[in-house]
Amino acid sequence: MLGWERADVIARAAEDVPPAAAALLEAAIEQRARRRPLQHLTGHQAFWRHDFVVTPDVLIPRPETELLVEKALELIRDRPAPVVVDVGTGSGCIALSLAAERPDAQVHATELSPAALLVARGNAARLRVDARVTFHEGDLLEPVMALAGAVDLVVSNPPYVSAEEWVTLEPEVRLHDPRMALVPPEGVPALYGRLVTRAAATVRPGGFVLVEIGARDRGQAARAMAGAGLAAIETRRDLQGIPRIVGGRRPTG
Repeated sequence: MLGWERADVIARAAEDVPPAAAALLEAAIEQRARRRPLQHLTGHQAFWRHDFVVTPDVLIPRPETELLVEKALELIRDRPAPVVVDVGTGSGCIALSLAAERPDAQVHATELSPAALLVARGNAARLRVDARVTFHEGDLLEPVMALAGAVDLVVSNPPYVSAEEWVTLEPEVRLHDPRMALVPPEGVPALYGRLVTRAAATVRPGGFVLVEIGARDRGQAARAMAGAGLAAIETRRDLQGIPRIVGGRRPTG
């Protein structure tokens, strides 16, 4: 509205706000009162070390998903030039954060929604990592099957809200986040099974599969990983003590 930074707000607090800007602010307040997300009003969301453009076409990045980035970086820490696939990239927050932290990585990002891919590509250009991230349109890992056996890490924040849970979500989420980014049409257990099975077949021996999960989904995700032949399955909890991510490793033997 004014283009001011936080410091400008403090330094220029005594100035009158121009009428046009005041009208825009009042309209934004009215929309927020109607439960439109603040991120849709500003068009931005901070995640990891960066600022991401967000629109109603993508899931607004959540702070807890930063744990997924943190764990992913741990897993590939000692791997030179790792190959990473982010499944269901949305705004690109996971893939682009990893690419920014690991300039030597070869990062691929898949997404079923063409509109979401446009947002992710725009964010890649803004963060100047677009030359190091390859985007693919398609379902789960189907667009990158040519990489099977050559991937060090598959990481994903998949849709994991059941249809029953969705109707209980806050209006900011239920009415404004894209439903396809939240609710898998085949159901949560089937989605985990399909995602993990394909991921396990995509990573190289010794490679990792890492997924974000719902608060009650640890058992489902862990069983899917075990059923896909992954080992060393572990869970990491978020700051609230809620199981947040589950990971497994493809055996080398």
